[in-house]
Amino acid sequence: MTATTRTIPFDTLDFFLAAERLKREARMNTVLDGSRHESVAEHCWHLSLLAILFEPYAPPDIDPVHVRDLITVHDLVEVYAGDSWFYSDATDIAEREAASAMKLLAMLPEADRDRFRPLIDEFQAQQTSEARYARALDVLHPMILSYAPGGSGPTAPTLTAARVLARKQPYLESYPALWDFAQRLVASAIERGAIDPG
Repeated sequence: MTATTRTIPFDTLDFFLAAERLKREARMNTVLDGSRHESVAEHCWHLSLLAILFEPYAPPDIDPVHVRDLITVHDLVEVYAGDSWFYSDATDIAEREAASAMKLLAMLPEADRDRFRPLIDEFQAQQTSEARYARALDVLHPMILSYAPGGSGPTAPTLTAARVLARKQPYLESYPALWDFAQRLVASAIERGAIDPG
């Protein structure tokens, strides 16, 4: 197999370099030791690694490569919309993210737009098995950074164990291995005094 001789247009870099902003876009949760906030780009990379690590525990009908594709693009909408805290009551998040996606994808040639748009839409719509599983991993990831041994604990004083589990349960309970793991994470954090049981 030989490499393609097609010329890569420089205008594809507009999109690529705009996405680089996610390295500087801070999330609400911190890195494991609590020393700083995690960037969106770090979250996406670490989440992809989690998807590979937990692949043996995924439902058998899940396409793991497609899950990783969804994870790779799922937070591109935050380039212009910024990160939205999982526990936020904001009502304009979907609007801001849709506008951000439009602005970002407009930088791509049509053929590339036709590859990225369906992935972003699929994750947002949560209608496929892969999108729902990717979302479950997405909500589990900050729990690991907060409540695993060495974790920094809750990102806000209002987050009790009961509130965290109640908010995360709808996303995780369809995946028994993930839901069990989340509950054990929180139980271990309660034992260590890292979170108030609530």
